[in-house]
Amino acid sequence: MPTVSVSRTIAASPEEVWAALADIEHAGRWNAAWTRIEFTSPQHEGAGTTFRAETADAGEFEFEATHWAPPEYIAFAPIRGEDEPTYAVTLESHAFLLRASGDKATRVELIAAASAHGLRGRLIGLFLWPGHQKLGLNMALDALQALFEPEEEGGERDQEPEASSAPD
Repeated sequence: MPTVSVSRTIAASPEEVWAALADIEHAGRWNAAWTRIEFTSPQHEGAGTTFRAETADAGEFEFEATHWAPPEYIAFAPIRGEDEPTYAVTLESHAFLLRASGDKATRVELIAAASAHGLRGRLIGLFLWPGHQKLGLNMALDALQALFEPEEEGGERDQEPEASSAPD
């Protein structure tokens, strides 16, 4: 299973970062691709919460919160229909791991995991998918960080991005 992660330190407590991530209804604040969120389950927080995210290009994707351990770990997985085609590489989950980092700072690691199908999928999963995913993961961390840290003059923000990928 191809896995890729990016991380950085954000100037906010783990509880503050958690509150932003756990506020699924307003997840578009840190995921610019999502323009509208609609809950599809009666619960609006916790493992088992399901929701539909709409994108600017009129796409709709359904997700489930699969792990919910405040204020340390939250994971979302796409919900797929039985008739959905099998792709060479299929996203399985996005997860946020939060760790306190000094006084009122949080080290946030965003992890994407996928499944690869066939030789073509394994090759794409090893060589192309990680770079593509890192771009999107860093965009999400940029937006999450912007919720807590204003940009410095000149449009720059202090950040220490770290990225890794580990094929399985």
